[in-house]
Amino acid sequence: MQPLIAMAALTALAAFRVARLVAGTIGLEHEFGITWAVIGAASLMLFRFALPIRIGAFLAAVSLWRWPWLAALIFAAPRVLLVLPGLWSTAMARLRHPRPLWPGVRAV
Repeated sequence: MQPLIAMAALTALAAFRVARLVAGTIGLEHEFGITWAVIGAASLMLFRFALPIRIGAFLAAVSLWRWPWLAALIFAAPRVLLVLPGLWSTAMARLRHPRPLWPGVRAV
């Protein structure tokens, strides 16, 4: 049963990534033209550089599908949900425990 669940999860992940590639290409084509769509798709497939496709997926979700920006951001970059708690805790720790201010040593 576990191999079946693993295969289903990997298939769902692959389908999500292909859907994001298609949405990103459509978004780049809609906003910037066919040249940027081809460059974005080629950069993902050849160099595994996903930033243009993520931007295109965000733009497609916001401008074409009329999603709220937060839902579009989660669709385009789902790891943001995992990064935000760490950023928040780091910011709060810096506010609660600031670095000590030591007086500088004067040159004689």
